Amino acid sequence: MKELPNSFGQRRNIQLTKTEKQQRPLKDPLLDPGGPHLDDDFLALCGERNRRIVKRLKAEEETKRLVEAQQLYRKEHPLIGVLAIQGNYASHSQALIEAGAEPVEVRKPGGLAGLDGLVLPGGESTTILKFLEKHRFFEALQEFCGRKPIFGTCAGVILLAREVRNPAQRSLGVLDAVVERNAYGRQIDSTILTAETALAGGPLEMVFIRAPRIVETGAGVEVLARREGFPVLVCQGRVMAATFHPELSADRRVHRLFVETVAAAHTK
Repeated sequence: MKELPNSFGQRRNIQLTKTEKQQRPLKDPLLDPGGPHLDDDFLALCGERNRRIVKRLKAEEETKRLVEAQQLYRKEHPLIGVLAIQGNYASHSQALIEAGAEPVEVRKPGGLAGLDGLVLPGGESTTILKFLEKHRFFEALQEFCGRKPIFGTCAGVILLAREVRNPAQRSLGVLDAVVERNAYGRQIDSTILTAETALAGGPLEMVFIRAPRIVETGAGVEVLARREGFPVLVCQGRVMAATFHPELSADRRVHRLFVETVAAAHTK
């Protein structure tokens, strides 16, 4: 039974039916945004036990909001490692920052923990491979590539390929492609080209330095750019590869594409 005032200021009794009671929304006065403001004056009116409960609830809500904010930030700014053994890894880190990610330089297998993605920079693929094998890094990379996005540039493409030629060498085998080392000549044959790609935004500058050549790709590999008919920028699911050096150009579209790939994989 509930007593309510009528239109004449008198009080009348109204009994809610069972259905009406079920339809009335129940609100927690401590968590309801329209409820009381739980300031120090309010808490002072509560008993000690109730004050502890209210403070605990407030702390839990604050922790929940903090976790949600961190998750949102991580989604928008993924943590991407850069293998810092050889090559211009510092330029890759700067490019990732400008593309919206948080870069981390990785020099040991343990550095892969907690990363959302990884970049394999250029350098001398044979030297990089020897380092990886010496420090038991190769197997850790293979495991990481099987579950997280990875992006290889120049020598990094050689490490990712299914097969390497001229000469043959061990590779991670995560990119369904055959790669030929030093296919465009020696260091003196390095060049900068500008060409149309599948990326929006017009022609893309591409810096080639003793670049490898992708001579064969599998059915699942998407070609985004070519040079003389050969693929120079490809993607295969969570794997991206560029035989040029996008980190040496001011254009950040390639790195942004990888950051978007990492962010999309992070939400799954």
